[in-house]
Amino acid sequence: MGSPVLALAAELVAIDSQNPGVGEARIAAFVADHARERGLTAEVVETAPGRCNVLVTADAGTGPHLALSGHLDTKPIGDLSAWHTPPLDLVVDGDLAYGLGSSDMKGAIAAMLLAIESWARTARRGRLSLILTADEEAGSDHGSIALSRQGLVDADAIVIGEPSGVSSPWEAMYLISRGICCFEVVVRGKQGHSGLSDRLPTSATVAAARAATAIADFTPSVPRPPSIPCTPTVNAAVRISGGVFYGVHPGEAMIASDIRLVPGMDRETLHRELCDLLAAALPTDVNWEIRYADGSLGWMEAAEIDPRHSVVTAAQQACVDVLGHELPLGAYPGGTDATHFTNIGDTPSIAALGPGWLSVAHGPDEHVGVSQLSQAERLYERLAHTYLSENRRGPA
Repeated sequence: MGSPVLALAAELVAIDSQNPGVGEARIAAFVADHARERGLTAEVVETAPGRCNVLVTADAGTGPHLALSGHLDTKPIGDLSAWHTPPLDLVVDGDLAYGLGSSDMKGAIAAMLLAIESWARTARRGRLSLILTADEEAGSDHGSIALSRQGLVDADAIVIGEPSGVSSPWEAMYLISRGICCFEVVVRGKQGHSGLSDRLPTSATVAAARAATAIADFTPSVPRPPSIPCTPTVNAAVRISGGVFYGVHPGEAMIASDIRLVPGMDRETLHRELCDLLAAALPTDVNWEIRYADGSLGWMEAAEIDPRHSVVTAAQQACVDVLGHELPLGAYPGGTDATHFTNIGDTPSIAALGPGWLSVAHGPDEHVGVSQLSQAERLYERLAHTYLSENRRGPA
């Protein structure tokens, strides 16, 4: 199928790694075997039954250590009838290749696997690794979080190949990985006969609607502005529940919301602001509480890398060499494994520099640009040579 990178991407897309779903064991074994057959060192790290990460390394001697990273899992297929091509087949139409995970992010992994092979043939110093993770699409507990906590992330810098296009390819180099705070507001009043609503406390569903409106208009503060200007995104009432049936005055209701965090925000300040907001918006005849989601969904801190870091400089030079121009610097709309590599593993990480479009990920007819895959392969190899050969004093 066309170029080697396109053929390898097709093999990766054909391996089911939906999450939730079958896990990453099969695709991890394929990737590890592919690397070993080409003389590279590959280790499969299983952090829970069936949840497998792969660490691939090429060592050219003393010098800095750069890692390229991508996740092996995909979102679920969803409504199969909405797809115009078989999701697990990479179907090429002109310069577009359709398939589940093609943009997010098996295309980038194919490019990384070929780039590290090419780099290893000519490298004279330094070490290049691939950190291919499990579970990124469902919170990263079995992937970058586990690897970072186990001390298995030891690179000087990491570049993550998440799609860096939104509406156009190679739209920006994203230095900020936004975090997330997910929470529920639970409102409790008194359930009763709806004919007596004027004698009962405010309907819990009505009060919850007021909470939703207040959250939708909420602008969280950012006590310490990030290096690249960006603002949090508030998503009010992503889920709503409450009420019983006609004729029943609702006594309990819930709205769930999430806030996409930016660097410089802290949990205590946000909680205080939410409490003040709800106290002002909700009637005093109902009770309410904020319940945060468990684990990293309740609070996953944002992360950023200094725009002056040597890996950013090397990445920009690679973009000039391969794409013909530098990329604007930006904040990624969502979160990436950069959050955990940076905040837990203490490793500076570029949040997204890869082929594809975020706007087609997680949906039917996901696709990637065929030419972008070839560009990514060359870009990653050039980035590695630039960072590892020219960065003789080590990382910034």
